[in-house]
Amino acid sequence: MDKKIIKPYSEAKRNTLSKEEFLLIERDFHDRYAEGLNWNENISETLSYERDEYGVPVEDYFRKMLGDVKGKKILDIGSGHGNTALNLAVKGAIVTSIDIAPKLIEGCKHRAQINKLDVDFRVMNACELEFADNTFDIILGFRTIHHLPNLEQFYKEAQRCLKKGGFLLVVEPQKYNPFVEIGRRFIKNDEDSRTPTEHPIVPKDIRLLKRIFGNIEKREFEFLKAGSLFFKLIRMNFLYKLAMKTFTVVDNVLWYIPFLRPMYWQVVIKAIKQ
Repeated sequence: MDKKIIKPYSEAKRNTLSKEEFLLIERDFHDRYAEGLNWNENISETLSYERDEYGVPVEDYFRKMLGDVKGKKILDIGSGHGNTALNLAVKGAIVTSIDIAPKLIEGCKHRAQINKLDVDFRVMNACELEFADNTFDIILGFRTIHHLPNLEQFYKEAQRCLKKGGFLLVVEPQKYNPFVEIGRRFIKNDEDSRTPTEHPIVPKDIRLLKRIFGNIEKREFEFLKAGSLFFKLIRMNFLYKLAMKTFTVVDNVLWYIPFLRPMYWQVVIKAIKQ
């Protein structure tokens, strides 16, 4: 049977969905995703699900912004395969990790058990956090919040649950990279690849975060470099690695042109509760 082609919902169409309808779409997709994961897999040293050299600069910057996590109370938004939460627990953090998909949480609990790690995995909607005010030192998300139904509600909930001086740290895909948009529409656009409700970050989402917290620090990554994935797709590994190195250098220069930054694929954003 041919897989269904997924067309992303417009903001207007997303806004017609009830909270329950939105969350059902996301939950069902990620429960199906959970069924294809190896829950006995060893914990990798990466926080992200990206395991090759492509995602290293983003993760390195994310770790730099995160700092020492030993003894810190951390809320991980979007448990996924559990690698972020489990990795942080290995480093001595006190970790709670939430996800909307019960099968992901079930799998993450299994990984925690077989690795003898104490992580509090829970099924929960990130827009309605079930925690007291001033609970966490850090709230973080690794490519997660673009799946949420209401970013304003999430930002306010994150601010409420953070201790004073604590911070929200996320890495997210941005919408306007031309190479990635082609991929979203014509290549990775079937029912196993994405949900119609996901909404890559746009500048107004970042401005909203700054308005709520009163501050942000951000860095964008991967403008032309995103185009190098074409060579990986067609299995021309030499050209892929050459393009990665070349475009990384060029992207680091072009980053100093502010109007280009929304076209970079990934953005790391940190906001501190004042």
